Amino acid sequence: MNRGSVAIRYSRALFEEASAQSIDKDVYGFLTTLQDNMHKVPDLQRALMNQRVSKEKKLKLLVTASGLNPDTTILPPGGEVRGSLYIRFLWLVLEHQREAVLRIIILIYFELYRAKHHIVNVILETAMAASDELQQRVKDKIYALTGLHVQLETRVRPELIGGFCLRVGDILYDYSYRSKLQTIRKRLWNK
Repeated sequence: MNRGSVAIRYSRALFEEASAQSIDKDVYGFLTTLQDNMHKVPDLQRALMNQRVSKEKKLKLLVTASGLNPDTTILPPGGEVRGSLYIRFLWLVLEHQREAVLRIIILIYFELYRAKHHIVNVILETAMAASDELQQRVKDKIYALTGLHVQLETRVRPELIGGFCLRVGDILYDYSYRSKLQTIRKRLWNK
C-alpha cells in the first residue's frame, strides 16, 4: 500500500476524532514535541524501526518523547491500551507497524490543524538572534497581508552575514547579504 495514502488516512482519522473531542490543540502540542524530539534524537527513529524493541517499549518512548508521563499509559498484560486518544493512536500506529510513516502522519496532521485554525507556519532566519520587537513586527505584517495567524519559528544562521530569510508556508523570501553577494558574484562571472 502507498505510504502516503496510509499516512493521510491515519492523520485524518486522528484529526477528526481529536476535533470531535475538542482536543485537537492538545494533540497538536504533543505531536510538535514528538517531532522536535525525533529531530533532536535520531536514535529515537532507529529504536522505532528496530524490530527487537517491543511495542510496549516503543510506546513508552513515544509517550515520553511527546512530553507526557509514560506512567499514564496503562497496558495490562494481554489487554488493551487505555488512556487518552493520543496514546491509543500511538498504540494503533505501533500495532499496525506504521512507525515508518509516523513523521509523515505528523506533518499531515499539522497541515490539517493549521488549515482549520487559519494558521500559517513562518520561519524567520537571521544572522543574529531576532529581537522580540522584530518577531512581533514580522507576525503583524504577515497577519495584515494574509489574515492568517502566524506560528513563528526563529533560527540563527550566521552564514547569512546579515539581512534575513523568511519562509511563509512554502514560499521563501531571501533578503540575506549572502544571497545578494552570490548574485553579484554570478553577474561578475557572467561578464
